[in-house]
Amino acid sequence: MSDFPTYQPLNEYKTRYFELHSANTSEFFENCIKLGNIDEDANKKAVEKINQQRIKLTKTGSSLNKKRALKTFLIVIITLAISVFVAFSFMMYQQPNLQGFLVMAGSGGLAVYLFILVKNKITASIKNLDQAKQSLTEELEALTAEAWAQMKPLISQFNSATAARLSEKTHPLIQLDDKFGIRRFAYLSQKFGLWDNDDINVSTLFVQSGEIKGNPFCFFKTLNHYMSEKTYHGSKTIYWTESYCDSNGNSQTRSRSETLRASVTRPFPAYYKDTYLVYGNEAAPNLLFNREKSKANELNEKQLEKHIKSKSKEIEKLMRTKIAKGENFTVMGNTEFEVLFGAANRNNEVEFRLLFTPMAQREMLNLIKDKNVAWGDNFSFKKHYMLNIIGAKHLQNIDVSGSTSNYIDYDLVQMRSKFNSYNNLYFKSIYFAFAPLLAISLYQDHKPHEFIYKDIYKQRFSNFEHERIVNNMRKSDFAPSDSVTDNILKTRFMGNGAGNEYVNVTAHGFRGEARTAYVQVWGGDGRYHDVPVNWTEYLSVSNTTNIDLLI
Repeated sequence: MSDFPTYQPLNEYKTRYFELHSANTSEFFENCIKLGNIDEDANKKAVEKINQQRIKLTKTGSSLNKKRALKTFLIVIITLAISVFVAFSFMMYQQPNLQGFLVMAGSGGLAVYLFILVKNKITASIKNLDQAKQSLTEELEALTAEAWAQMKPLISQFNSATAARLSEKTHPLIQLDDKFGIRRFAYLSQKFGLWDNDDINVSTLFVQSGEIKGNPFCFFKTLNHYMSEKTYHGSKTIYWTESYCDSNGNSQTRSRSETLRASVTRPFPAYYKDTYLVYGNEAAPNLLFNREKSKANELNEKQLEKHIKSKSKEIEKLMRTKIAKGENFTVMGNTEFEVLFGAANRNNEVEFRLLFTPMAQREMLNLIKDKNVAWGDNFSFKKHYMLNIIGAKHLQNIDVSGSTSNYIDYDLVQMRSKFNSYNNLYFKSIYFAFAPLLAISLYQDHKPHEFIYKDIYKQRFSNFEHERIVNNMRKSDFAPSDSVTDNILKTRFMGNGAGNEYVNVTAHGFRGEARTAYVQVWGGDGRYHDVPVNWTEYLSVSNTTNIDLLI
């Protein structure tokens, strides 16, 4: 299929790409089965054995737990019986009687009987069941290893780029890179204004670069740190004696108590993950705006009509205010688009209209109001000169790394289902992150001017790519020994060799120091009291490690 443009992203996904990608994904998986010479029947039998073994193991484990619980219960009864025996023995020594003798004999006999039962039968049964469980566990591990071995020729055909390659086959317009190379970064940075990767509060967990007809883009997933606040609580119980007169007029005293409570709020390191798309395009290079999702797809027809009518009045008022201030702002003829897209903070009317032609407005509204095909208006859209930043709620909940951990399995039936489900969701997620950009036809029609690359770059891959790699390593290898929080990993290129790059990795985290604050609280005894509140002071720590990355 040629890389022809997609001007109607919602309709084209529904009528073309949904079924096409589903077919491409399924066909690819079935071909891999053939190439791997996978025996489906043999795998099915192996999985059946595993499932049967799991059932046996579960039953044995349940019986073992019941026997252990019974043993514990009987030991408690034995202990109580011995206690009764000892107590009545002492009583019988002081004052013998038949009833006491019977209780003593009965409790003693019960203790002996239960002791013999636990020692000779229950304990032996537990030992046998424990051995049986261990044997079943080993057999299950062997059966599972056999099933994994059957699937190995199939699994070896997949990697983290599989999802990207399948997406490219379905929609060749969107080309995805294997790595975020330094040349792609230089292009995005020097030509389109992509920021440097130097913020110590942000670390790249995943990055996927690529291009649409020469226009570069990057998906970023980042771990972000910021200082929030946490409230700590403490309490103190006070006691005092007070005097009072009773109903007869006599002076009396009584003891009183009260629990005093206090709280303090202190800085607290907080973290969140964010996934977004950055796209560079030379069209409308002076335009700035920022729109947030409108939730229009959550409204019914009457609610939407009422919302548009109400908001249109606000926009008209805003236009008059801006004109009075000498600012350039003119409401577009399509009131519905003006309200639902909501980019009233734009700075350039001419370039805004250049992008949002009547067709682009229509397609954008289709995306915003969609209730059935995708996620509707769950996206933000920021244009910063030649950079376009798309944030979408669905990107926060879906793994767009292409990791094979999303679908590999020793069960062929399960793996087929998970592979198809994941890759179809991957394509849908990527596609609808691009959809607001695809709705703007000028972006696909505009090819960038030639960019002059340097002849030599010191490094082959961007620092974003370096961070992605180290964040997929064992983070404890980089973390400061006294860090008690998440750690932001930052990298710095140090040099390269044959097939590797030397990278400096610095982990930024926080250690916690126990503190106590004393808050004065007025008590019922008519005095102030210092109520202790324990809190934690978080102090920044870091650790630097030098590593060689084989890329």
